[in-house]
Amino acid sequence: MANKSTGIQIHKKELLIGVIVFLISTLAYILGWTNIFTVQDISVTGSPTNEITAQVLQISDIQRGEKLARVEPRKISNNLALAGINWIESVDISRNWLTRKVAINLKARTPIAISGDKYLDKAGVIFTSPIVVSKDLVTIDASNFAARVAAVQFLQKLPQDFAKRIASISTTGQSKSRSYEIALKNGLSISWGSDRDITLKIKIFKAILALPENKKITSMDLTDPTKPSVK
Repeated sequence: MANKSTGIQIHKKELLIGVIVFLISTLAYILGWTNIFTVQDISVTGSPTNEITAQVLQISDIQRGEKLARVEPRKISNNLALAGINWIESVDISRNWLTRKVAINLKARTPIAISGDKYLDKAGVIFTSPIVVSKDLVTIDASNFAARVAAVQFLQKLPQDFAKRIASISTTGQSKSRSYEIALKNGLSISWGSDRDITLKIKIFKAILALPENKKITSMDLTDPTKPSVK
């Protein structure tokens, strides 16, 4: 009896495995080889112009009637990156099996500064924009990528009301010894020093400008906030 019971259990397991394999094979066939799940529509969101939309669709190379299962989101993202569309920060590609629609959602980089004739985002990445961006952005003068990233990070640490007054930021030095020079839109230049003691330096900056005798100064040194100087 025990052998018979064991044989039945083995048979049931084999039957179950066979059913699972059949279902998986059938599903794979339906998804990959039949016309039941094919691309019926493709949408692009986050594109600033119709020309860019057309370019993205061309690069993605998704065709209506193509098998949904064969649409590879990672490959499409890589193709867009390789095409040099550097204003795109990220790409989200989804497939809807019910509507048979492929949706491409583009997230654009947000410019917070300028370097040369290019824009910089919050991570210090250089990019070109397909649309006209406000020119009222801080110019970053940095000799390499590390310096550029440091300058962008420094800019983001500054209080917004102060940052709006800045025309340009330049940086020198390496890592912990890095120092910054700030040029304000009114022509005042500031030797800022390191990115430490920002709150204290802002307080001293405001206090110095509040003094009547400093109305016509052209430069300020806040490298050592305990010993500020003006010219």
